[in-house]
Amino acid sequence: MTDPRRKRHINTPSGPKKREVDPSTFKMSRPAEGRKEIPKPKPQESRSQGRRNQRNDRGNNDRRGGRNQGGNHQGNRPRQQKPERPKALEGEEWARVIEHDTKEHVVTAMSEKTLAFCRLKVRTDCELMIPSQRLYIGTDAAQREQVTGILGMARRDRMSNMAKMDMPLVVQMFVEEHAQYFVDEFYNKAGPISLKVHGFELLPDVGKKKAGQMVAARNSVGVFASLEELNTSCNIDAAELLARRFVQELEDPAMAPRLTELLLPVEA
Repeated sequence: MTDPRRKRHINTPSGPKKREVDPSTFKMSRPAEGRKEIPKPKPQESRSQGRRNQRNDRGNNDRRGGRNQGGNHQGNRPRQQKPERPKALEGEEWARVIEHDTKEHVVTAMSEKTLAFCRLKVRTDCELMIPSQRLYIGTDAAQREQVTGILGMARRDRMSNMAKMDMPLVVQMFVEEHAQYFVDEFYNKAGPISLKVHGFELLPDVGKKKAGQMVAARNSVGVFASLEELNTSCNIDAAELLARRFVQELEDPAMAPRLTELLLPVEA
């Protein structure tokens, strides 16, 4: 039997033995250099700074261009073109004054051929113009004694209250000046539009009964010789009624049929 107090020697497995290196042949390895430094991106310039740089560049170019052109500081900037003549006024030569703004030297006017509203620039020394005064707006600059330019078309909803009040009067005065034309072309020729509606019923406040009376008065004389005979025979103000119809059509482009298209321009 063995003595339990006897120390036991247990052999445990050991790892591989280290290789002995000859100190004379040992060389140090090259130290690690680490990661290469990446260059940081340059900070982007702000938008405001970019705009200032662009303005400075343009200013420098303009100054250089001015020196090249003998001191003209505007450089190569394009000249502003004059506004073109509105298509609605093509062929128009005369217009009627509706309102004259003496402070701004601007006239709101109505063309004679199509009754189109426009804004005109007039000379600063022009006296106050009265409603319905005629102004030449044609293309012949030599005939433009008062008008210096056409600013554009005028919208009725943007006119002053005074202009809105005077506009029907200007239209009526235009009709009265061409009274015989409208008597011959409308009152002496108007007939039935349909089986139920007569052309006279297009006029304001003229119903079927009144239209029948006007037809009977025309048949009794054949044709109306003048505006006065028409007014006396039918007991109406023919120029006012026709002018009111024109104004209604100018205010409502969807109204049909349109007497402004059938009767205008006036053929002298």
